[in-house]
Amino acid sequence: MANDVNLSASIRTNLLSLQRTNALFERTSERLSTGLKVNSALDGASSFFSARSLNNRAGDLTALKDGMGQAIQTLKAADKGIESLTDLVSQAKTIAEQAKEASAQISKIQSSAAASTTNVATTLLSAAFTAVSTTNTLIIAVNGGQTVTVAFTATDTIQSTLDSITAVDSNVTATYNTSTDKIEIAATAGLEITVSGSNPANFGIAAGTTVFGSTGSGSDITDLEADFEKVLAEMNKLYQDAGYKGINLLNGNDLTVTTNENSTTLSITSSTLNVTGLGFTAATATWTTSAAIDTSISEAATALSTLRTAASGFSTDLGLLQTREGFTQDLISTLEAGAGLLVNANLEEESANLLALQTRQALGTSSLSFANQSQQSVLQLFR
Repeated sequence: MANDVNLSASIRTNLLSLQRTNALFERTSERLSTGLKVNSALDGASSFFSARSLNNRAGDLTALKDGMGQAIQTLKAADKGIESLTDLVSQAKTIAEQAKEASAQISKIQSSAAASTTNVATTLLSAAFTAVSTTNTLIIAVNGGQTVTVAFTATDTIQSTLDSITAVDSNVTATYNTSTDKIEIAATAGLEITVSGSNPANFGIAAGTTVFGSTGSGSDITDLEADFEKVLAEMNKLYQDAGYKGINLLNGNDLTVTTNENSTTLSITSSTLNVTGLGFTAATATWTTSAAIDTSISEAATALSTLRTAASGFSTDLGLLQTREGFTQDLISTLEAGAGLLVNANLEEESANLLALQTRQALGTSSLSFANQSQQSVLQLFR
């Protein structure tokens, strides 16, 4: 064509060489800037799509690993809850054992007022039972058994009154304390004495009141029973607070964890570790007999066993999850490394290539200039 420019063979050769050098320079610069030798399917379709597949799987596993990490935190929250519940159950068991020790003492009640030091029946009874006139009664029952009415008058002798009370039950003994001038009623250790009648308040108790494990421990058992129930109430609060992100393994919320991209799962079965779930009959206690305290101690021991079993199960699940999490992390690293082998650039090599190409580019430019000088000599003929 008329508009075509004809280049000499030497110039065209040098030009093509310089173009190839510039193309390599651009490719090398791109590899250094991205860190990849395969930046698109055009750079190598097989390597590009294989690496993408590996990276996609690594991404899926990373999301699953995050879920495993959250499941591990849920298990740790449950484990902390079990530790605290174990402390509370141990505390409750200790309180019950203290009550058991107190109940081993002789149950004893005494008249609230001192009798006359003359030890005369009339003045003794009048002082001990302030409302006595000509007659008085006490209704006594042992361990909730059949009640026995003891009637006496101001003319009864001291001993006859004591004998009448003692005759109520073979485990009951009535005595007159000459040091305190008070009448005392005692029962075998661990038994309860229920006193009622016209004036039981003169024994320092209200009508129908049960006295159990007194003589320095009567009020203690009542207080210990209240402490025991307070601990049980705290158990019923604590187990509800052992959840993590809406899942409470101590309150009946099972947990299912997906462990791979094929939707394989690991199921963690929960428990309901409230007071009744731990084996206690109820959140209240009635320690009116030694046997009732024994029941509470036995229930506390069962609760401890239940907690240890639950802790062992959760420990196994935690170990499985941690192993799976570690394996998943290693697999993610392997997949990412494999993808890198396919597409990552060797930065040291590419840096060396860039320096070589810069030199080649400079040489190509100079060579093209030299080739062009032969044509410039023709131009001199026109000057």
